[in-house]
Amino acid sequence: MILSPLLADYPEKNITIVVHSKAGSAIDLMARKVSAISNKYIDVPIIVENIPGGSGLAAMRRVSDKKADGYTVLGVVKSFISTVLLTDAGVGLDDFHFLTCMVVDPEVLITNRHSNIRTLDEIIADAKAKNGNQKWLGPLVGGLDHLMAVKTWEKIGIHGNWVPFEGGSGAIVALLGQHGKVYVGNPIDVKGRPDLMIAAVAAPNRLNDFPDAPTFVEKGFGLENEIMWRGFAVKKGTNPEVIKFLEDLFQQISNDPDWINFIETTSAQPVFYDSETFSQMIADDNVEAVKYLNKAGVISSGNGSQKNIWFVLAGLVVAVALLSMLILKILKKKPTGVMIFSAILIVIGLFFYYLTFNFPQGSLTKSVGPASIPRIWIFTLLIFSIWQLINTMRKPEEQIKKDPEQKIGLVVVFVAMMVLYLIIINVVGYFISTLLFLICGILILSYRKYVFIIASSAGFVLFAYLFFYKMLQIPLPLGTLFE
Repeated sequence: MILSPLLADYPEKNITIVVHSKAGSAIDLMARKVSAISNKYIDVPIIVENIPGGSGLAAMRRVSDKKADGYTVLGVVKSFISTVLLTDAGVGLDDFHFLTCMVVDPEVLITNRHSNIRTLDEIIADAKAKNGNQKWLGPLVGGLDHLMAVKTWEKIGIHGNWVPFEGGSGAIVALLGQHGKVYVGNPIDVKGRPDLMIAAVAAPNRLNDFPDAPTFVEKGFGLENEIMWRGFAVKKGTNPEVIKFLEDLFQQISNDPDWINFIETTSAQPVFYDSETFSQMIADDNVEAVKYLNKAGVISSGNGSQKNIWFVLAGLVVAVALLSMLILKILKKKPTGVMIFSAILIVIGLFFYYLTFNFPQGSLTKSVGPASIPRIWIFTLLIFSIWQLINTMRKPEEQIKKDPEQKIGLVVVFVAMMVLYLIIINVVGYFISTLLFLICGILILSYRKYVFIIASSAGFVLFAYLFFYKMLQIPLPLGTLFE
């Protein structure tokens, strides 16, 4: 390869490809094959770095935090579009320059060969008989395969129940155990698994490796170009000469017989889409993803006006204040700090519960919509606040006066703690800041069983890690100290 005079020293050190998944995934194997073949064309090694987490956000952050010098390349997949649309993590697709798409992989519907539901016709008949309760399996909520399922339901006039898993392997195990009827994936998912079969292919023609699997087009449905694409990008602002060098390198690799043979063995299609074509494809896919995320109930444009929101908040404040005054009058009690603080928390909880009606609802037993997760916190907040309010009102007046936590200043302390919590969460992350907030908050309430305080606070943080961060893959902030 002939370098520009401006780039006589590039590349002078290792080039790193960052992928978002563990070793052995499709994008990981693709990057490692690029690394192996690149030795024919450049003198420096290309190494692969696995940065899993946040459905791609951790990998995107890693590349965006590096210099725009062409030495750190991001392996990109189509599912990154949903990741960016469903999160607000300070990094997005606009932060990158897309070099090339090198692989397109058709979406397919996969069934269990030993099930009574195997073909597309049988899927359709069973779905209509079950009136939307047919179980479809796949990774995550709002991901590429979920959107493919929603699009399929729309095109063929049925509906199903999306059952999300943390990854594709768990969903495949469930299909093998006949805990669902359809798995949405790619042809490679069937290879080496004789108990599985492809019911329909979203491609213009039948696949050479699966000649018995019909296309949606054959069945009269317009799903002929639904693909998972994989390619590469660099941080925006990279020297155009470096970009040109990398594009030329990837084009040479895409034409290499070893590369073509490798991709075809996975039943995918080797391609080379240049930066302009690839970028336009991503823009089109982004528009379509918004449409089907809305249709799936995963995102919502919202329809409540700002005026109505403030009206509801004012109404809640007045209602809770009047009700509290009435109860205090009946019980002949005077307001205390804990009472006021609990009433404020009740108003906040009810207000945020109202806001969740503008979110897609979801269901923890079906697909988890954005409304489901805040409601877990809201219900916990309301239960705690109501219990604290009732418990305080039941105390004798003399005990209330003696209890230090009844002082009005307690409200100010908690507000200050919340402000501090919001400040440090970006530095030390959600888990450490939440642990400290819980421990300090309980101590301020004069509870002194230290073992219970630490154990319960740590248990809550562990639950958040396992349930929200690992299972639902919600990108809780890890903090700038640890990222």
